[in-house]
Amino acid sequence: MKKRLVTTAVAAITALCAVNASAFTFPDPDWGALLKERQKMINEVDFELYTEGSIDSAPYYGAKYEPRGGAYIGMITEQSNEYRPLGSYLTYIEDMGQPDFYYPANQMIRSDNVITMAGWTINDINSINYDTMRSVLQTLNSYNKPIIVRFANEMNTNPSGDEPSKYVEVFRTVADMVHEYDNLAVCWSPTDLGALNRGFELYYPGDEYVDWVGVSCYTKKYFGASNVNEVKDTEYFMTGDYGWATNRIKPFMKFLEENNINKPVMISEGGVATDVVYGDNMDDWARPRLRNMLYSLVMRYPQIKMINYFNKYQNESEIYTLDNHDYAKAIYKEAASSGAYIRAYDATPDFVFRKASDGETLIADASGNVPLYTLAYIPHQPEFTVNYSVDGNWFGMSDSIPYKTQLNISGLSDGAHKLKISGYYQEKEYTFYKRGSAIRFGAEPDVVVPEASGIKVVLNGHTMSFDQPPVIIDERTLVPMRAIFESLGAEVIWNGDTRTVTAIRPDKIITMQIDNNLMYVNGAVLELDVPPQIVNDFTMVPVRAVSESLDCTVNWDGDTQTVYITGQIG
Repeated sequence: MKKRLVTTAVAAITALCAVNASAFTFPDPDWGALLKERQKMINEVDFELYTEGSIDSAPYYGAKYEPRGGAYIGMITEQSNEYRPLGSYLTYIEDMGQPDFYYPANQMIRSDNVITMAGWTINDINSINYDTMRSVLQTLNSYNKPIIVRFANEMNTNPSGDEPSKYVEVFRTVADMVHEYDNLAVCWSPTDLGALNRGFELYYPGDEYVDWVGVSCYTKKYFGASNVNEVKDTEYFMTGDYGWATNRIKPFMKFLEENNINKPVMISEGGVATDVVYGDNMDDWARPRLRNMLYSLVMRYPQIKMINYFNKYQNESEIYTLDNHDYAKAIYKEAASSGAYIRAYDATPDFVFRKASDGETLIADASGNVPLYTLAYIPHQPEFTVNYSVDGNWFGMSDSIPYKTQLNISGLSDGAHKLKISGYYQEKEYTFYKRGSAIRFGAEPDVVVPEASGIKVVLNGHTMSFDQPPVIIDERTLVPMRAIFESLGAEVIWNGDTRTVTAIRPDKIITMQIDNNLMYVNGAVLELDVPPQIVNDFTMVPVRAVSESLDCTVNWDGDTQTVYITGQIG
């Protein structure tokens, strides 16, 4: 069953509300079936090998402001100073009485290179003044910054969702208004585990009204305002031992999949309880769960393209701030700088997590290392040791999420090898194949590059580094497309359907196609000696043609195998 489930549910709600507009009677769930479903989710074991994949391998839906791969990492604007640079800011417009972002968020958003997730909290869906709303939208649009408006969020836990048909009607109206503005997009965002009789399908307004889908995802130790919980409550609401972000988001991701909702996903706001009012020392409980939220979520769900941490004290029974704990701050900073996250609006991550079994060709670094990770979750085992071995020989271990190690392939012979991961009565074996500096799980590497071409590229006196080394083909030097264009001040857009690269700078638009000798510069056609081509899953472009088209001077030193590029950047 696909998207028709949502359409049918909304139609049924509309009919019911028409009969009794003053009150909507929510359906009574099959509590036994729901409990069994939740128990299955929280007891599902994860134990899977992951690698660092190319950005273009991530799912992509073409939504406004959606990055091609990777996830923006952010937090509440005014709490972010210690953690910058960040890719996103979380801020709020409170109901209808606030005409703009509050200070200092308004100043920081104007000055910083971020995308902003603006939560517009609406408690009374019947009190909206559309003239006031339009005035606020005009103000936000005037920032000339990318802003995603999260309208009437958490409707499945607050009064804005008391009348689902009214909620859907108002959301659609507001979404149409938001879409009139060039700098604004729309996010629909419930709470991960709201009232159990308020299903997500009651409120989804339809794909044409939504750019991003989001979810508030808070990992809690206790259910409700008490530290004495029945087991079934911890199971229904995934708290305590079952309180993991990767658990709590499962019902939402299941809803999206069953209804064929193909949108980028954000953790619009979320956190892990680092303190509670009951006096518990939360360090051991919170530490692995912070790692789970910041590593395992984007590993398991690459469609998650933004995570905003709620780093602010609220007068609640559970407190999510990082700032009171050095370990919590360190975990966030470590994850933010890991290479998996986007830390500026116009930036890209170094990689996206990808299952080893997906079979992407991987290139070892200059030391012969290939990074490996394990996505591991075992109920009631917060963290444990994961061991790695090749051909029966142990080579690495890790005792904390994301269980990272380095596989050094320099001493391995070309051909097939067996890699095993093991930990807490779990083990899994994979076959990978090595040729030169490349490996691939499940199949032979599809392309092999000479291990030591020795080619260097020096841009304005600085030696560039590349994930994929430059190569010489038909006496022309090719370099990774994204790295060279971005270093020369151009934004890069990749169209996987047509295999076309478009590089955009204020003064130039350059278009190239894989295996096509024609390059277009501001509409003019130039013929290339060697076309762009794919090498080890990297799009490689001729460095001289690209650099000269962006008004740089290129010289080649054959003795040192060095390309020298000089010129004004951007």
